[in-house]
Amino acid sequence: MAKEPVENTSEFDVGDFVAGKKFANFEHDFKGIVEKIYEHSLLVVITENNPEDDATVNEYNHRAVLRMSETKILVKTDNPAPRPSAEDDAEDDNAKGDNA
Repeated sequence: MAKEPVENTSEFDVGDFVAGKKFANFEHDFKGIVEKIYEHSLLVVITENNPEDDATVNEYNHRAVLRMSETKILVKTDNPAPRPSAEDDAEDDNAKGDNA
C-alpha cells in the first residue's frame, strides 16, 4: 500500500541554508543545505564545518539529520517548493466528491 506524500507545513524548504547544533561526535556547530524534510527533522548536507570535525563529517557522509526545533535558517532558498493553500484543499475536496 502506497503512502500519501506528507505536506510540508514547516518553515523550512529544500535548499535553505541552515545552522545546526553540535551533537554526537561533533565538537562544533556546522552549516549546511536542507536536502529532505521529515515530519520533525531535516536531512542536511554539511557544507561548512570546523576542521576538527572533518573526520566526523566524512564518517557521516557529509549529511546529518537535525531536529527542526534546534535548526536555524540562515538564508532562505530563492526557489521554494509550492505549498498547498486553503484554496487548493477546497478544490481537492470538490474533485473527490465528483468521483465518488
